[in-house]
Amino acid sequence: MDAAKPVSTPLSVNANICKHGSVKFEDPTLYRSVCGALKYLHLTRPDIAVAVNKVCQYMYNPFVEHWDLVKRILRYLKHTVHYGLVFRPSVDTTLHAYSDSDWAGSLDDRRSTSGYFGNNLISWSACKQKNGL
Repeated sequence: MDAAKPVSTPLSVNANICKHGSVKFEDPTLYRSVCGALKYLHLTRPDIAVAVNKVCQYMYNPFVEHWDLVKRILRYLKHTVHYGLVFRPSVDTTLHAYSDSDWAGSLDDRRSTSGYFGNNLISWSACKQKNGL
């Protein structure tokens, strides 16, 4: 993929992805290996998380169309090597921000979505509150 043509997104906007394709991929072990590597990479590259999730759904039975999606992710990565998150060790456990971001914002059950941010990249959360909160 040294001479791969650059793409601006890891997944095409109009990509129709389904579990069946026209031709089975000839080397499922290669497909699984590359998808496994992408699963680790997406920890520092959240911009590929959705696309990696999609291609990993077909690891048990990949088709050529699924491999084309994997290659598109690789083309995107080759031309965006300067992107990514940097993780640094931190002993600071101070809570820096808390938010009840949409008080009773769910129209279905009137629950709120809360979030917090700490000092490190991994210290964040956003979740729907449980009943009784």
